[in-house]
Parts: sequence; C-alpha cells; structure tokens
Amino acid sequence: MDEVKRIVVLYGSQTGTCEDVSQRIVMQSRGSNFKCTCMALDDYDVKQLVNEKLVIFICSTTGQGEFPDNMMNFWRFIGRKKLPPSVLTGLQFGVLGLGDSSYTKFNFVAKKLYRRLIQLGAESIFDLGLADDQHEWGAESVVDGWIVDMWTILSRLYPSSPHFTDPLKFSVLHPRFEVEKVENPDKRNDGATEKKDGPYNKVNPLISIVKENRRVTSEDHFQETRLLVLSTHDDEHASLKYQPGDVVMVQPRNLDSDVDEFLAALSFNGDLPMHFVPVSENDGAPRIPSPITVRELAKNYLDFKAIPGRTFFQIFALLSNDENEKEKLVELGSLQGTDDRYDYVNRPRRNILEIFGDFHKTTVRVAVGNLLDLIPFMRPRAFSIASSPSKHPGEIHILVAVVNYKTRMHKRRTGLCSTFMSKLKFGDLVKIWLKRGGIRFNDQVPNIMIGPGTGIAPFRSAAYDLTAIGKTDSVVFFGCRSNRKDFYFEDEWKELKDSVELFTAFSRDQEDKIYVQHIIKEQGELLWKLINSDRASVYVAGNSKQMPEAVRDAFLSIFKEYGSFSDDESMKLYEEMQKTKKYQQETWS
Repeated sequence: MDEVKRIVVLYGSQTGTCEDVSQRIVMQSRGSNFKCTCMALDDYDVKQLVNEKLVIFICSTTGQGEFPDNMMNFWRFIGRKKLPPSVLTGLQFGVLGLGDSSYTKFNFVAKKLYRRLIQLGAESIFDLGLADDQHEWGAESVVDGWIVDMWTILSRLYPSSPHFTDPLKFSVLHPRFEVEKVENPDKRNDGATEKKDGPYNKVNPLISIVKENRRVTSEDHFQETRLLVLSTHDDEHASLKYQPGDVVMVQPRNLDSDVDEFLAALSFNGDLPMHFVPVSENDGAPRIPSPITVRELAKNYLDFKAIPGRTFFQIFALLSNDENEKEKLVELGSLQGTDDRYDYVNRPRRNILEIFGDFHKTTVRVAVGNLLDLIPFMRPRAFSIASSPSKHPGEIHILVAVVNYKTRMHKRRTGLCSTFMSKLKFGDLVKIWLKRGGIRFNDQVPNIMIGPGTGIAPFRSAAYDLTAIGKTDSVVFFGCRSNRKDFYFEDEWKELKDSVELFTAFSRDQEDKIYVQHIIKEQGELLWKLINSDRASVYVAGNSKQMPEAVRDAFLSIFKEYGSFSDDESMKLYEEMQKTKKYQQETWS
C-alpha cells in the first residue's frame, strides 16, 4: 500500500512543448506515492527500457512526419527489426502526442511509437492521446483530460495510504526548487555575453550580434513585419552552418518595462541574489545560473505573460488566504470550472501578469520559491531562415511578423518573442541555435515554392542558393495583401527574374480577393508540366489555418483538369508526392 511507484516520463520535443507537459506530470506527482524520473528520450539509456515497469511517453511530430531531434536515437534503437516481439513484456506505458491537424501526418510519431511498443510486447494502460494545436483551445483541450485520466487509472491500479497526496488534488505545495539567499555573492555571469565554442544548442547557444533590424512593411500597414539580420561569427568563432529550409531557434527575453511591472506586483525585493537549488536531480527541472536575482530570472527565464492552464490556478489557490479570491481560484482550477476558465483566460488571452493584478491579495503572498512552480520557463521560438548560405555568409536573416492585436475585450496583446525581436538594436546580443527544418530542397529537379506572407522566408533562402549553382527553373508563388504595403523582397525578386519565375497574389488590391491558390489554378498547365514531365517538387510554407488546405485543393484540381485524374486518383497522387518528399510543407500557427 505504501510502496512508492516509479514512473519514467520521457519526452521528444522540437520546441519544448512536450517538455513543459512532462514537467506538469512531475509537479503533480510530488508528495504522492509516484516518483517521477523525467528526461528527453535521447538522454535516457534505452537499453534500460526492458527493466522499467511504467513509462509515459510525450512526443511531437515535426515536418513531414519526422521524429524530434531529441528522440531520433531512441527510435533507431527500438525500431530495429531484430528486436524480439516479447522484449518489452512487463512494461506498462502510455503515449501522449502533441500535433497539428493541418499536417497530413497528424501526430504521426505518437501513433508510430504506440504501435511499435505494442509490437514489442508492452501493454498500453491508457488510451493513445492525440492533442491538436488547431483545436479552439489548442493542445490543452486533450492534454489536460489525458493527464487526469492517467492519474485516475494509476491511482486505481496503485492505491496509496492517506499520508501521500493525491496527484489530482493540490493540497500541499511541493516546490521544485529550494531558495537560498546569498550574503556575499561573487561576480557572476549567466552566459549572456560570453562567446563559446560549438556545437551550439539550447544548453550552449551561439551569442549572435544584431547587424540590422528594419521594418519591411509600409508604415501605414497594420502589420509590422521586420527583417532581423544577425551576425553568426567573428574572428575567433566559425559561422553556423545551415541549409535552406533549416530553422533558427531564438531565445527571447522579457522587456525591462514588463519586468518592472511584474516585480511591482510581488511583495519581495527582486534585486537580491539567490541560489535556486533543484529539490530532485532526476525530475528534469531546468538548471538556473547561480546566484541570480529575481529580476534577472524574470527577464531571462520566466514567461509571466503566458496563458496559464488549470494547474496554475490549483497552485495559486493554495497560496491564498482571502476567502473570496481563494473560492474563485479553486473554481478556476477545477475540472468543473473548465467553461469559466475558458471565458476568463482563453477567450480574452489573459496572461499570468494580468491574473496577478486581478488577485492581488493572493499575489502578495507569492514567495520567491513559488515562482518556478507557478510560472513556466520561456520557450525558444522557431523561425524559418530567410538568408542564403551562399548569398549571406556569416549571417542569419529572420523575417518576423510582430504579434500585436486587440482581443474582443479590447485588451492589447503582444507576442513575447516577436516583440523582443522588434526592439533589438544594432549591437544587441541574441541567443540562437539551429534545427533541421521540415523542408529539404532538391537541386536535381524544378522547385515549385508557395510562400504567402512570412512563408516566403525559406524560399528566399532556396532561390539564392539554387541560382548560385546555375538552376533557372524555380517557380515561386507569393501572396500578401498589397503590392505597395507588404510585398516582401520585391526588389530582390526582380534581380532573380532570370532564374526564378515569380507569380504574385495581392488579396486587397482589387475588389475580389485573390489568394495564392487562385494563381496556382491559373498556372495549372505550367505546373502540371513541371510535375508530370519534369518531376518537379512542391513546397508550401506559411500560416497553418486555411492556406495549406486551399493550396492542396488547388493542386488536386490541376491533377484532375490537366492529368484527367478522378478525385481518388488525384488524392493518391498527392499522397504519393508527400510520401516521396515531392510535396513538403512547413506551417505554423
């Protein structure tokens, strides 16, 4: 009854979302009869899997149904054909996938992992969870319910005595970090200005230098889009090596004005240096430079303008001693309060800092040690690289649309990373590293590239590189609102006209809206020849809402009209092109 049950939580994540979900499970387990060990799949000794009794896998799908970088080695091992079908007999497991249904291979990795574990004799004791970022509530619509079901099943299979806490009910705080004040701090450096040798990654980012940051939309256009140029090498350090289609990860920082507002809401001095020591070495808690002040922590690590989930309210309620505030927080943190939480948080996009203001009597009771349980760490953001290795050596260009809008309640909302990037000035330092993107270009065939809006970024990169090797058969479709206001790289496309054929759609420059899918249909005969006779590859990049499906439908209509295919035959050709990487897609929300 009182035995502590070991749970291994393994995540495969490209941008950090799965890691965040894993940490939620770890946090809920504290004080219960479940002891969690948490790490990335490739950090786990996969040969020990045969000795485990209970493992939770949380994984995302990247690009065209590919495995996240920190999961590839794990998959190569368990995917080996020579493994006996009974090798994982005795292992109970669950798989939660985080995906985006705008991609054809929706949650492909989670489904594949689930099937493979069963093939090897493991027993799934939970339903396969398939979260969808396209849902009105985002992935959270599935994630929260799946975790609740997971704990419900585990608590039934492995009941505990009353002196353990229930992982579904926060009744006692179990902080992730112990906080120690520093009386005489030594000089410290968190690495923000320190140049280090590669390989560069999240743990060891390259400290790039801002060379240029200019607006590329007209001043009278509602959307501010900027081209950020970063220098990636100096006399002592080699430049980052990348290919067209790769992405750059940018680690944002909070603005000083927002940090001041955050600290003003709290009751302690944010400028005293502290040590933050993880309570457990094995639960995957992030490592924080030490010593560090809360001001530095808030600026560089805490995402206090994030939209919180149910767990936030459960923890926040434990800190409250005001009857009215506590009652409301308990309600917002309950399963029964889902609708109220959606109306209060999700619909107006209310962030943690604003909630601190709404519940100020509880906020003043937040101690330094509570911050890292209440507030998530800032995640890096991924951007398609807009520069070309051949055209822009030693530089990385990022085309970023600055998120700045008003909600239905007329509240101003801004994007953490895009706002940070929009404020950067010449000489500022930015932490970056590279990841393989979801698109790989083929220089042996013609390339048809469709990139409305900022989706044009990887195709600018590819156009220059393909031109540099003498290719003259590239076709680009670009769409935006206005020829005058947001035609990205207009002058450059003119310079590339001998090697790149450009087709444009300006949706607001005439009475009837014209989008890239309309221009694609108009050029159906040309595109069918390129695809059917010249074996061209198709690439689509941009917003994931409606564009990818509309572009797909345009190609299906071309297959029917110019290839004389039936509906089924057109879809089969499309699916075959995806399978053979002849139709690749990189989209984002």
